[in-house]
Amino acid sequence: MSQLTDQVKNFKKSLTANTMLGVKRVVSQTKSVDSQSSTPKYGSINNNTRAAFETDSPRKKSKKSTVYSQPANTGIGHHAMSQLYTVIQFLKESDTAQSVVSIISRTKVDIRKNQALWEKLVNNDKIDYDVVNDTFVYKPTYQIRSKEDLLELLIQKREDGGMDYKDLKDSYSKLGDAVEELANEGQILVIRHKDGNPRILFYNEMQYNTPVDDEFRKMWAGIKIPDETDLPKALENAGLKTMEVFEKKVVSEPKLKRSKTRNRKFKITNTHLANIDLSRDYVPNKQ
Repeated sequence: MSQLTDQVKNFKKSLTANTMLGVKRVVSQTKSVDSQSSTPKYGSINNNTRAAFETDSPRKKSKKSTVYSQPANTGIGHHAMSQLYTVIQFLKESDTAQSVVSIISRTKVDIRKNQALWEKLVNNDKIDYDVVNDTFVYKPTYQIRSKEDLLELLIQKREDGGMDYKDLKDSYSKLGDAVEELANEGQILVIRHKDGNPRILFYNEMQYNTPVDDEFRKMWAGIKIPDETDLPKALENAGLKTMEVFEKKVVSEPKLKRSKTRNRKFKITNTHLANIDLSRDYVPNKQ
């Protein structure tokens, strides 16, 4: 019985000893955690995300680049020529005569108060001033006010081989729309730039329009034109020659050399010849 009691006591002692060891280990772990928490976390490997570095480390103030503001666009200048240009551009974009009040209100240029500007505007070759109605109107090279006027002008100029679009641009503010309408109706032919803008306008004479077979159209469209640099070689392979341009050589007439008359000075050694001009030929006197 006493042995059993001794065994129970020993078991309780061993159990108590194991419990104390476990508590000490826990305390040691908490101390290590506390020591880690007390150390600074700048650039720590435990959390190497961008947010961790941004929150842990102090942010550097970014230098703001200086932005210089642009001057406000007032629309017109204070110089007389710039104001004159503004008024003329307004009249050019207007297809009808404009009164002085309309010019002042639309361009913000008071042409009545500026006498020099008024004189330049009245005496301008491209501006027509109506004294009775007190109005100004732009005078274009061609009087075009509708697409019918444009068509009539192209009919009159059909023998000249077409008209340049830029020569008509200041004639009518809606010239581009008129060209597209007439081209869609088939009344004019348009040669365009690479960007699609009109270049040359022709009147389409319907009587010369010959119907072409669709097969021929396909053959024509299927022909590939060589590049400009490869075109001479392609013509040579086809047995054709490029057009040769002969430059006429201008033969300049030889300039005649004029003999310069020089006054020669002679050193006179014989005093008895002092009054005789030795530069002239001797001609004996005939009696």
